Amino acid sequence: MTRIGLTQLLLPTLFSTVAFAQAQPPLGAPAAAPATAEAADTPEPADAESDAVMPVDTQTQINDLRERMLDLEQRLDQTRQVATARRPIVSVGGYIDAGFFASQGTGAGIIQDSGAAGDRAYPEYMNRYGWVFLGDLLSTAINSRGEAADLGEFAGIDRFDSVNSNGAPGFIINEVNLTLNAALSPSALATASVNFIPRSGHDFNLGDFIEVDIAQLEWMPTRDGRTSVFVGKVDSVIGIEYRERKASQRFGITPTLLARYTTGTPIGLKVRSKFLDGDRIVVAAALTNGSSTTEQFHFYDEVDSNAGKTASGRLSLKPVPALDLEIGLSGEYGSQDRALDSLDPLWFWGVDLLGHVGPVDIKAQYLRGRSEGERADRVYDPNHRPYGLDLKNGAYLELDWMITPVVGVYGRGELRDALVWLGNPDSLTGTGNDRLYITKSWRAVGGARAVINEHIVVKAEYLHNGEYGRIPELANDVFTSSLVLIY
Repeated sequence: MTRIGLTQLLLPTLFSTVAFAQAQPPLGAPAAAPATAEAADTPEPADAESDAVMPVDTQTQINDLRERMLDLEQRLDQTRQVATARRPIVSVGGYIDAGFFASQGTGAGIIQDSGAAGDRAYPEYMNRYGWVFLGDLLSTAINSRGEAADLGEFAGIDRFDSVNSNGAPGFIINEVNLTLNAALSPSALATASVNFIPRSGHDFNLGDFIEVDIAQLEWMPTRDGRTSVFVGKVDSVIGIEYRERKASQRFGITPTLLARYTTGTPIGLKVRSKFLDGDRIVVAAALTNGSSTTEQFHFYDEVDSNAGKTASGRLSLKPVPALDLEIGLSGEYGSQDRALDSLDPLWFWGVDLLGHVGPVDIKAQYLRGRSEGERADRVYDPNHRPYGLDLKNGAYLELDWMITPVVGVYGRGELRDALVWLGNPDSLTGTGNDRLYITKSWRAVGGARAVINEHIVVKAEYLHNGEYGRIPELANDVFTSSLVLIY
């Protein structure tokens, strides 16, 4: 109760007490009866002096009520101060990401390799997998979330197609982000990041969904604050792209072809320490339920399916103090995502580079990885069949240039050579549900951004997706734009 509310509550009680006390005769004084009816009807003259003097017991009651009111107000102030000191200081932020996109063809980044052996690009797989796809499912990304314009309509394949544009251009609210930060103590910070994604529903169902991408506690056990321990749903420690995976952080719009391996937010424990002046050495390590892949890709476990955990780490160095250049080496090793056993590993390793030359940022990364998938000598639960992966080569190089404080341009070149499969690759007779994705893709990305102010950023980007090797050229280029409103 506030001080104003308390006063308003007590004053009527105070005045009622005073009025009641004044209306009563003094204690012990006999009531005087009127001598005649005429005398009873005649008012006695007012005694100004007697009205000015308030009875002693009435004044005592008023003083007592005043003391009680002041005491109660002091107690409320003390309680309020204690509650304020215990309540964490919470900051609220986030952003709205809206845009317009247009894609070639159907918006899908893959085609089916079907027909007779002579009509197939890879006839050697026709009897080993029920479905063989060429291209890259996520190559037609339209936003910083990495959502594809369309995942394609293929019989026998059940996918959650969040955009499902069918090749039509359109406006879209990519996501609405809400981020909460609470200082629990001088050395502990709680962070939660929630994304609200409005999408089309069908059959009287809403298509909108919610994603919690960060839910962590950061504890800094040392006085210098250069060591942090994270617990919860945390950013990965693989490569450098996880630092700008959100629309409000990314210089451009879309993630790279490697982002699906390195920008996921697994659940577990992470530690990071910085050493020497200028943080010339940074060491980070994590132990998590599963890998750092994104949830929309084939490999991810929010709640682990097996007892084995995934260990990952990164070591970065700034070799020359005079140059703003960072070189990193990172790796990850653990049980296969989605598998019920911990017998076969899923691993990645890579190197990265981050540099700043005046107004130009240089970003580069190289990555390789492997997962065994299914084996012929084991029986797998239909709901927990692990995918196999052979990431032979993956790389990108990006240049970001802020020409003025308002206008910036960027360009990026990318490469991804990978096999992803579901089923036993050693089997010569694949089942109807077994499938193989063959990717030999390169991508050229160009774009521009305008910083209206610290809260408004406008971006536009064009992605040219190309194929090489035996994969035919696909119509899967994308134009996309983004209006980011930061609050």
